[in-house]
Amino acid sequence: MSEVVRKYELIYIHPGNLPSEDVEAVDEILNGILEHMAGELLHREDWGVRALAYPVQKHAEGRYILLRIACPADCLKEIERRFKITESVIKFLSIRLPDDYVQEVIPEEPEVAVEEAAEEVTEKAEEVSEEENVEEAREEGVEVVAEEAAAEVEAARSSDDAEDENPGEE
Repeated sequence: MSEVVRKYELIYIHPGNLPSEDVEAVDEILNGILEHMAGELLHREDWGVRALAYPVQKHAEGRYILLRIACPADCLKEIERRFKITESVIKFLSIRLPDDYVQEVIPEEPEVAVEEAAEEVTEKAEEVSEEENVEEAREEGVEVVAEEAAAEVEAARSSDDAEDENPGEE
C-alpha cells in the first residue's frame, strides 16, 4: 500500500553568519531524505540574510530558506527530526498546502528583465544623444559656412576696394 503524497511548504532559518558550505550541507541532507523517501523538491528560494524580529538562540540575524516539497508524511517527520538535531537550523515551520495547490510560475531572474530594460533605455539615450550631436553639428556647420562665406565676401570687397584705389595698376 502506497502512502499519500502531499504538498508542503517549509521555511527554515540558518544563523546569519553561517558559511555557505554549511547551508549547502543542509540542502544535501534534505535532498538525500527526499530521494530516499520518495519525495520531490518542487521549489527552493533563498531569501537571504534578514534581521530577526527577536533573538533566536542568541542570533539577531538569520538566513531564510523557503521550500515547497511533495512527500509522504513520514518524509516530512524525518525532515523535521533532522532540523531539530541540526545546529545550523535555528528555527523552522512546515505547513501542509491544499490538495489542489498548483505551483505558480515564478520568473527565474527578474533582474534580467530589469537589465534588458536598462540596456534599451541606454541605447535609446545614446541614439537621442547622437541625433542631438548631429543637429548641433549641422547648426555649427551652417554657422561655419556662413562665417566662411562672410569672410570671402569681406575679402572680395577688400580686394575690390583695393582695385578702386589703384586704378592704373593692372
